[in-house]
Amino acid sequence: MVPRGLVLLAVAFTAALFAGIALLRELLYKPIYDQPHPNYRHYAEVFDRLRAELDDRGARNGHYVDLSELNDGDWTTACLFGGYTNPLEAMRIRGANIHEKDRVRFTEAGSRGFRLGQVEEREIAIAFVDLGNNAQFIHFKTGIGPEGQGLQRCISRPQTRLHLAP
Repeated sequence: MVPRGLVLLAVAFTAALFAGIALLRELLYKPIYDQPHPNYRHYAEVFDRLRAELDDRGARNGHYVDLSELNDGDWTTACLFGGYTNPLEAMRIRGANIHEKDRVRFTEAGSRGFRLGQVEEREIAIAFVDLGNNAQFIHFKTGIGPEGQGLQRCISRPQTRLHLAP
C-alpha cells in the first residue's frame, strides 16, 4: 500500500508539471507570420526603411506606404494595423468575407502568449479586401516602430498611398 502523502505529492507534482508546460507554451508562442506571401518581402523592406526614418523624426506629412502594388493592384480597400490592434474585427465591420484559417490564426494571435492584440507591439499587418470581397491578411514580424502602435488606417481605391501622419 502506497502512503497517502506520497500519492498526494505525486498528484501535486503532476499538476505542477502540466501547469509549467502550459505556461511555457504560452511564453514561447509565436504567431504565424506570412513570409511566403508574394507581397511580404516588398512591404517588409518598405517598413524597414520607414522605421529608420520614423525613429529619427516621427511621422510627418511625407510619410506614407504606397499600396499600389499590393495584390497586383487587385483590391478595393487596404488597411494597416500596428501594434495592439485587431484586424479581424475591422474587416468584419467592413463586411468582407473572412476565411476560417485567418479567423483562427488571428484569434489565436490575440489570445495566446500574453499578447494584448492580434497584432502585437512591434508587428504590423496589412489587411485588404480583394475584388471578390474577401479579406486577405499579411502579418509581419516587424513593423514601423513606436509610431505604428495603435495605427489603424484604411484607404479605398482609387487612393493607393496610405499616409502615416495623424
